[in-house]
Amino acid sequence: MASLKIHIDLVDKIHLELVIKAAGHLGWEVSPGTPGAKPPDVLVTTPERLHRHRYLKERIDLHPQILLMASSQDTDPNDLLGVRVMGFLDPEMRPGLINEILLEAGNQHLKYRDGFSMWHQMEERYAESSVLLDLALELGPELSIEEVLGKIVQHLADDLGYAIVSIMFLDEKEGHLTIRAAKGLSQRIIETTRMEIGKGVSGSVAQSGEPLLLKDVEAEERFAKVRSHGRYTTKSLICVPLKVGDRVIGVLNANNKSRSNPLNEFDLRILSVFATHISVSIERIRLYHNLERKAQELEEAYGKLKIVDQVKSDFIINVSHEYRTPVTIILGYLELLKSTLNEPSHMEKVSVAMEAANRLSSLIDDSTDLLRLDTGSSPFHFQEAQLHYFLEESVRGQWPRFGSKGVDLSLDLPDSLPPIWADQAKMIKAFDKLLDNALKFTPKGGYTRIKAQSYGEGGVLVSVEDSGSGVPHEDLTRIFDRFEQGGDIMTEKPEGTGLGLPIAKAIVAGHRGTIRIDKEYVDGCRIIVTLPCLDSWGKGVTESPESRVQSVER
Repeated sequence: MASLKIHIDLVDKIHLELVIKAAGHLGWEVSPGTPGAKPPDVLVTTPERLHRHRYLKERIDLHPQILLMASSQDTDPNDLLGVRVMGFLDPEMRPGLINEILLEAGNQHLKYRDGFSMWHQMEERYAESSVLLDLALELGPELSIEEVLGKIVQHLADDLGYAIVSIMFLDEKEGHLTIRAAKGLSQRIIETTRMEIGKGVSGSVAQSGEPLLLKDVEAEERFAKVRSHGRYTTKSLICVPLKVGDRVIGVLNANNKSRSNPLNEFDLRILSVFATHISVSIERIRLYHNLERKAQELEEAYGKLKIVDQVKSDFIINVSHEYRTPVTIILGYLELLKSTLNEPSHMEKVSVAMEAANRLSSLIDDSTDLLRLDTGSSPFHFQEAQLHYFLEESVRGQWPRFGSKGVDLSLDLPDSLPPIWADQAKMIKAFDKLLDNALKFTPKGGYTRIKAQSYGEGGVLVSVEDSGSGVPHEDLTRIFDRFEQGGDIMTEKPEGTGLGLPIAKAIVAGHRGTIRIDKEYVDGCRIIVTLPCLDSWGKGVTESPESRVQSVER
């Protein structure tokens, strides 16, 4: 058993001599007489003399090394001070039994001391883990690198007890390390320290990328300058590399413990964890600030783009307005000229000119309409509406054109459909554009049909299908893009601006609906439009399994 310190405070000289002799046989250090202020390992006294021992006024868990042996069983010292009683000395006790009691008391003390030491180590580990958790919660990406480094060295010094802490960053251009944050070093040292790569402890670790633990600097001749420069005392130290991936960006140094204990492998592990945390935090902050900068640049670019877009919009609207007036005048004069002509060839030429002027007028109207839908300068005027009304209006307006081309146009509606929330004028325009598209691609003798039905949970579905050439598979994903038209534009470009379907799409989207091409329809082209009914406005339309259509969503 290890040697223990025993203090004997007994008035009874017989027992005093017996205890001193027994303790001597055990190899214990004996201090009889006036008690000192520092607690011994074993105390032998009586309950009546407990008040003489000042250290017993503190809680026993602050002095786990104290073992109390009383010479009387009349009073329980636990009731007086809460101290631990490891045995009693009986007045009739034999010397051999005193030896046994002291030996047992010593053994119990050592077990208790070892257990407390383990508990104390666990408490330290818990405190260190708590520091890591607190640090993780504190280090937000919005902090600057200097603020993060300052918090880290503060925690390492104040909470984990490292006497000197420093974080050094690598200047790759200059090839040396400089101190970016420190605790326990003078400002002069922080500002003037330059450590070359490969030199000293920090430089060696930065070069190798491996952590270094020096438990006793005195025994390390290769780092003699660390202990001899005279600016501060180093007994033991740890240096851990800071890495982002495989690249070393700096080092974390910790010198000495404020408790004067040498640094050990656990300190190396905890500092390695901190080093990883520093590296991750620095990289996260760098990415965060890069994203912030990019976001700022994008915001500025977006602001400029909005200005340019507004200028473009104003330009198009103004130019369209300026074009519309002369085009209207040209059409008026062409109509007047045509009415005065009798020669068929002359009338045909005027008709060609009128068709060209009408296409130009349509292009102006479509460009202006789409621009106003994009910019919101053409607001929607919603009201309760019946789908029958604007479908019939659209078909009635398009019937003459279909009839002149020899294409059959039909409308198939159920007896009743739920009302919808709609801008009637815009919805009529949307279906006009869909019928325009069907007419362009349907040859003479073909057909175009409009059908409507209830759809899913709280919606209506309208399909516009034709017997035309259909949409090539490669065009399905861009058919609703602006100025896109089906067919070979060099050999069979149809009439129109390529803005009809984009206008229809914008109007349907403004009604919280969807528009799509049915890719399974093989007899031509079928365009599907879904709209929420009045009761489902704002909730969207949910497809039911039986009404789901295989389609390309746009």
